[in-house]
Amino acid sequence: MGKYLYEKLAKTQQEYREAIATGDSMEVAEKCYLLGKRHSAVGDYVTAQAWFIRSLRIREPLGPSENIGKVHLRMAENHIVQRQHGQAMTHARQAIANFRHVRSQHGEMGAFIVLAGVHDLGWRMNREKAGSIPEASLDSALFFFRKAERLAIALKKAPDIANVYLCMGKTLALRNGNLALPYLKKAYAINLEQKTPYSIINSLQELASCYLAIDQPLTAKKWLDQAAYVRDTARHGDYWQNGLLEEIYTKLYQQTGQWKLAFEHQQKHNQLRMEALNADREGAIAQAEMRYESEKKGVQLNAQKRMTWMTTVLFGITAIGCLVFYWLFRKYRRLSEHNAKLVKEQNHRVKNNLQSITSLLGLQYNRLTDPAAREAVEESLLRVEAMALVHQRLYDGERLVEVDLREYIPELVSGVLRSFNFNHVQPKYTLSPIWLDADRAISVGLLLNELVTNSCKYAFPDHPNPALAISCQEVNGKLNVLFVDNGPGFTPKPKANSFGMKLMDMITQKLKGKSYFNMDNGCSFTLSFDLSTLVTLQ
Repeated sequence: MGKYLYEKLAKTQQEYREAIATGDSMEVAEKCYLLGKRHSAVGDYVTAQAWFIRSLRIREPLGPSENIGKVHLRMAENHIVQRQHGQAMTHARQAIANFRHVRSQHGEMGAFIVLAGVHDLGWRMNREKAGSIPEASLDSALFFFRKAERLAIALKKAPDIANVYLCMGKTLALRNGNLALPYLKKAYAINLEQKTPYSIINSLQELASCYLAIDQPLTAKKWLDQAAYVRDTARHGDYWQNGLLEEIYTKLYQQTGQWKLAFEHQQKHNQLRMEALNADREGAIAQAEMRYESEKKGVQLNAQKRMTWMTTVLFGITAIGCLVFYWLFRKYRRLSEHNAKLVKEQNHRVKNNLQSITSLLGLQYNRLTDPAAREAVEESLLRVEAMALVHQRLYDGERLVEVDLREYIPELVSGVLRSFNFNHVQPKYTLSPIWLDADRAISVGLLLNELVTNSCKYAFPDHPNPALAISCQEVNGKLNVLFVDNGPGFTPKPKANSFGMKLMDMITQKLKGKSYFNMDNGCSFTLSFDLSTLVTLQ
């Protein structure tokens, strides 16, 4: 989904350039509006607002219009997402004023829905901080929903009616789930009649959430199972919708005390979050590549024309040629700097999202009572933190796609020791100045995370003077990693059943390396792999 959204963004950017070339101001205004929508879809709300403002500057001198109302409506929605109540209210009212002036009932209906959403946001902010938005209330939100309902019924557009009922149900659920159910069921019935899988799944999920809120988990499960059935049979649903489905299943099984099932669905939810992050990352890279190729083709075409022209003139044109090549150099340099900023921002975004996953796992850990489940979640937290640390190093480091192991390894080990309250242990490091690409740095980090975790769990607790040493050296084009602790050691089984051992074997295979344990004096683990083997970055 992320790549598709970025491809649409790149296409709209090209259409904007073509509109600029035609000189049609109304076409340019429309493309500005569409660029705002595209940037909103990928979560870049600041850039989106800038494009919306450009569209308004072109259209507003011509007087009120339905198109101006659409722009204000989108700006209001962006401010709601960013929890900016005052700005959202201003743009929602301006949208209504424009729609009323041109007598657009459909636009006015949409504006009423957004205005209700603004009051819903204000009510939520009041709950977090009493008196912050004193004029906001659920009654005001429901008032505007009912106005939207009357217009939707008058226009006889079933999808709009279903949308109004779904929004009303979600708002009523904040007050009383029993009041919300009739509206949610109406929305479901209309969507079912319209045979729109995406809307049907949304309705079923909201019904399940509502029944959970009024403590009817068995009824909630029926609606939720039906949503899963529609998703599977229609092969529909994006990362967001599938993730919400797994999140509701998690809450359902937590409410009924089925912790194993709750944990399984929580893992599926986390996996979907990771897939969405990867898709978003791939989309950003694809969009950067498309922009680069587009600019490159334009530069090549201009260069060819200039070279043809230069062959027909005398020595004096040489000076112009020098200026042209200098301009090309500057253009390529700016493009490279821009791409570097994109990659740096993407690393920052991935790091932030991994931290969000860590927070979610932390919340889940605090609610679990089963020791095995708590241990599994705790280990998952450390693994996610090991990956997040790589992206933090990429964002803060001198290079865009490589990590300095001299900084990364001590920071990773320190974090694991701190998690198990072994801060007093001072590891001995022997680290060469090695820069490793992100993919292999994550693999090395996950291996060390497992080893330090095992030492903290089994080697250190009963030892009077726990110690460990880590070496990372480059020898003849190979990276040799040595990990040693002074614990009692253990005998690794040929076919280990633990997830940690399986993970270490998988990582060794991925690196095309060799590893082995030595238990003569404590626990010693050695890993060796060829640095010249390229790993494709996904």
